[in-house]
Amino acid sequence: MKRFLTLLLFISVCIASIAQNKWLSLPNKGFYKGSWTNDSLYRLEDIYFTDTNTGYAVALPGMLLKTTNGGISWTPKNDTLNPNTRSSFRSIEFLDGGKYGIAGSLGLNGNVLITKDSGETWINIDSLIPDSSRKMKRNICGLSHHGDTFFGVGYWGSDTGRFYKSTDKGASWTLTYVDTNVIRNLVDVVFTSADTGFITGAYKHWSAVAKTTDGGTTWSRVFVDSIIGGRIWKIQAMGNYMFGSIEPRFFKDTVCMIRSEDYGNTWKIIAAGSIKSTGTSAIGTQGVGFVTPAKGWIGGYYKGIFETVDSGKTWTYLNFGNDVNRIFVVDSNHVFAGGILPYKYGSGIYYTGVDYAATSLQVMNRVVVYPNPAKDVVQIKIDLQMGTNVLLEVYNADSKQIYRIANTYLEKGKYGFTWDCSNMPAGNYIVWFDNNEIPQVKRLVLSR
Repeated sequence: MKRFLTLLLFISVCIASIAQNKWLSLPNKGFYKGSWTNDSLYRLEDIYFTDTNTGYAVALPGMLLKTTNGGISWTPKNDTLNPNTRSSFRSIEFLDGGKYGIAGSLGLNGNVLITKDSGETWINIDSLIPDSSRKMKRNICGLSHHGDTFFGVGYWGSDTGRFYKSTDKGASWTLTYVDTNVIRNLVDVVFTSADTGFITGAYKHWSAVAKTTDGGTTWSRVFVDSIIGGRIWKIQAMGNYMFGSIEPRFFKDTVCMIRSEDYGNTWKIIAAGSIKSTGTSAIGTQGVGFVTPAKGWIGGYYKGIFETVDSGKTWTYLNFGNDVNRIFVVDSNHVFAGGILPYKYGSGIYYTGVDYAATSLQVMNRVVVYPNPAKDVVQIKIDLQMGTNVLLEVYNADSKQIYRIANTYLEKGKYGFTWDCSNMPAGNYIVWFDNNEIPQVKRLVLSR
């Protein structure tokens, strides 16, 4: 009898071990097709699951994919697009049980697409998106919904924040220009009711969150960082709890997030650990996802993710995953993440794929600032590896004085800019290069 009980206990432990929730890689079969075969491997920029099996993913070089088996295989849904002009997708969102969906993108050749048949076919709706700028109207970075209403924001490379809204499942849209004295460089959006919503981005060059209680007509800032440089990236709502990622706190070695416990009215910054502990050179955190107020993860431009099970009091670094941009929670046993591969958290035995290295977005666009220190003139050289929107600014250490150098769309190539600093006071300055990919920041010293 004793041996039987011991054997039974051993079997129970084995079953519990198999059923234990854990993170695993999913295959990337189906990510490339036809003319896309020779593309470099890019990360998934956004993911959305309508249930535990049906999900969608978008990526920068124009990929829009669907899975019906929980991410085991993916089918491209826009592979007929011209690879030279296809959209740089950044966001995807669904409502009405997954029947209606919107895909947002960036870039001069970007598009806003809609599906009315659960992602099987997609239609360009650029003409429905109001805006005074042809280039800017296509740049939707973040999407969310509440009921039958879609909400969108764009975008982090723009000094003017745009808030888009459709109350009829994407058939028509309105546009509100968000007050730049409140927030700009918009990244993500979430609504907790038809009237109450939050947008993330930056106030000048401090990461910030703004709130609306009138459906997006007016906004007020509810959080701003104390350290210059960065934006609040992704945001998640869970009852009276809310979570956001900080991307990045430039010149700081700390992985950080923000947390609210009073419906987004007040926030606190939580440090998770050292970027250097990941063994990679990284600039910030992007993905954030919690399954309970106590348990969640953050990840970003580094290898691995950070996990907490005590509301952020302590964190464990998990050497798993790479370049995580979005963490999507279906339920406590089914969580998906988009990075270099799709990742899945939950119970059971899943496919374990290879965590492939990808084309590093961190070195795609190169910026050189010289001389440094400088006295009278500063030269800024930019080597663009692809066409992108460019916002180039220089500002002093407290961000009270900002000098605009360029705000335009540039094709792939090498460019040079000159900043006359002969009348500027000596001190520390920041050269800020924003684009559709990853911002780059350089320190600059002016001496006299």
